[in-house]
Amino acid sequence: MRTPILLFAFALTVFQLKAQILYKTSQLALPSEFDKQICVSGLVYFDNKLLMASERCPTVMAIAVDDLSIKTVINTQIKAAFEMEGITIYNGDFFLISENIAGVYRLKIEDGSLSPVPTSTPLPNKLKSGDGMEGIATNEKNEKFYLLRERNEQGNAAQLSTYTFDKQATALVFTSTIELPLENSDWRYADICFDEKNSRILCLKSYSKGKIRKHKIDALGVDEKGNPIPNSIITIVPEGFSFIPNKVKANKLSLNFEGLTLDEKGNIYIVSDNTSGQADCAATAKEKTVLLKLSPADSK
Repeated sequence: MRTPILLFAFALTVFQLKAQILYKTSQLALPSEFDKQICVSGLVYFDNKLLMASERCPTVMAIAVDDLSIKTVINTQIKAAFEMEGITIYNGDFFLISENIAGVYRLKIEDGSLSPVPTSTPLPNKLKSGDGMEGIATNEKNEKFYLLRERNEQGNAAQLSTYTFDKQATALVFTSTIELPLENSDWRYADICFDEKNSRILCLKSYSKGKIRKHKIDALGVDEKGNPIPNSIITIVPEGFSFIPNKVKANKLSLNFEGLTLDEKGNIYIVSDNTSGQADCAATAKEKTVLLKLSPADSK
């Protein structure tokens, strides 16, 4: 989903920040290639690297967590019409989810080829409002895939569908769908990832109205079989965690956060989508891609 330049609403006092936020936030300096209209919408952590899937360019880029250098550029056989929105890893294989042409695809990183992954029930089509499939996460212990739809037809809830992975057929078998309530239609859920250590799904939630942008991270519990627990959502990172507004405006930073992932130390990473309209992948964007690291406050 495209959004213009924004100013973060930053209403929390210093006392409130210390009392509520359990994570310390830092902005990581991305290579200059990310100032182009790369349009990142999917993010996954793997083997000390962050893999970033472009929404409108046929590219998945891998950067090293240690020094943020680009390690690999995977030129995928993705047509722009597919509009890739999320990326995850399952048993060493990478999977992408598409919004405009709704579907799940298995990515072969050696040559960038894609193969569709059948689902036992069809994924919902993108709505006229622009809302559609927006995130994908995996729970390998319970052989589950979680697929996120950012908003339903009424705009009052996101939808999270759970599928079991059929190894023999390389297919996803539908289990259930639950709704994640939204305060109003200006809020949506933009991405998800699975927190194996704490048996929960992390959900990136964002607000967009005019030039106002807000973000927070919710957590949804799963049971012993890996099924999401309805009505178990709690906010683990309150809104207003990211930036001082003047810094955002002066440096032309994009705060349209669309990618979310977690590393083995519990650090959360989120990345922004910096492109509006039809992306020109070689051109410089009006806004810069932003990568944030949210570290547990007690970590060293």
